[in-house]
Amino acid sequence: MAAKAFVKNCYCAVWKYSGAMALQERLARWVGRSPLSILLFHRVTDAIPPDGLTVTTRWFRSFCRLLRAKFHVVSLGEFVRIVRGTEKPLPRTVAITFDDCYRDNLDAAHVLAEYRLPACFFVPSQYVGTDHVFEWDQGLPRMPNLTWDEVRAIVRLGHEIGSHTVSHADLATLSVEQTRYELVESKKTIEEQIQRPVRWFAYPYGGRENIHLERLPLVFEAGYEACFSGYGGFVDPRLRYPIIPRQPMPQFRSLLNLEMHLTGCLDWVYSLKRRVGIIAVP
Repeated sequence: MAAKAFVKNCYCAVWKYSGAMALQERLARWVGRSPLSILLFHRVTDAIPPDGLTVTTRWFRSFCRLLRAKFHVVSLGEFVRIVRGTEKPLPRTVAITFDDCYRDNLDAAHVLAEYRLPACFFVPSQYVGTDHVFEWDQGLPRMPNLTWDEVRAIVRLGHEIGSHTVSHADLATLSVEQTRYELVESKKTIEEQIQRPVRWFAYPYGGRENIHLERLPLVFEAGYEACFSGYGGFVDPRLRYPIIPRQPMPQFRSLLNLEMHLTGCLDWVYSLKRRVGIIAVP
């Protein structure tokens, strides 16, 4: 794995510093295919090793420096406005989101504010201010949840708060009435706590198998303006998305690899791998 990562980083370095990446980006803008991305994080902590949900504090600060210097970072509200509007988005436009209300999100919110990067934090309302532990965290060192005071502190830093249901439920397994309850009650509780409108909803688990499209109208009936998945993919401003995709970040350990991916410069490699039957792994 180390040799494979080294080869990939060498390839990325050659592509970037030879000028090929800049040329590819200009061509993408010329044909109207500059990718937009919503980035998805869960935990930023050094208490456990990096995994599918976790990045280190050092990596995250380097990530913030990269985005501040090289990307156009907008709030989730601005991102939705761009996607639904007719204006041409600026190159390298991205938004940042967090799921699941881990307490380390408050530290991450401070770092983001330090670099003047807005974000949206999706919280399951039943978990905030409690000792509830997610099932996948059983056996890990204790990772506390945010309190409502801490959620309000995140808002004061200039970030948005969205709903992640009441109980982090897999909505694909629930009845219509249970789904409606998870959507309506979480929005109501969060709004009461932060005294701000909750405009956005993110599906827990977020895979295609966790989303019933026929129940999508329930999201908008509950008063949300847009909803978001947890599976990867760029956002094409020419399309109209019923559910806007987000890209999980922990799979990118190399910031150079991440930069090339977010600019779309690795997409042709993934397409080639799919054509020859190789699963593309970032």
